[in-house]
Amino acid sequence: MLGFAVLNLLVSTLVGWLIMTLFGAEANAAVVGLAGLGASERGLFFLRTVPQLFGEEVLTVLPFLAILSLAHDRLNLSRGRSLLLAWLLSSILFGLVHLPSYNWNLLQCLLIIGSARLVLSLAYIKTKNIWVSTGAHIINDWAIFSVVILGSAAKVVG
Repeated sequence: MLGFAVLNLLVSTLVGWLIMTLFGAEANAAVVGLAGLGASERGLFFLRTVPQLFGEEVLTVLPFLAILSLAHDRLNLSRGRSLLLAWLLSSILFGLVHLPSYNWNLLQCLLIIGSARLVLSLAYIKTKNIWVSTGAHIINDWAIFSVVILGSAAKVVG
């Protein structure tokens, strides 16, 4: 979990920096709002994300498996091609689901969120365990939330 979370943070940071530099990006209002919450509210926010992030894993893994099966069994693609197609299409779907969270910024959702999803899905593909991808997703998002909170605290102090 930790290894995939670290890889995801590295990939997301690099892709995010490129997209922000070239095209600009939208902030996630829910994450930005963390700065204004008290400690207990932040704790509840973190806890509420656990079932949500598991849900996002289910939302990705089920279409991944359906596409994999369809591509292999019905379209007669090789296992490798089916896997690649399912991996890419389910990541695109995941990015599109995030459009409202990022003010409908299509490039941001497809490239930043989609690339993050590729890494998280890789955790599932390699382990065939949704709990590994869920754990990596939780570690990833909680790290991002923590950076936002620490950044807002630094602005107040500085």
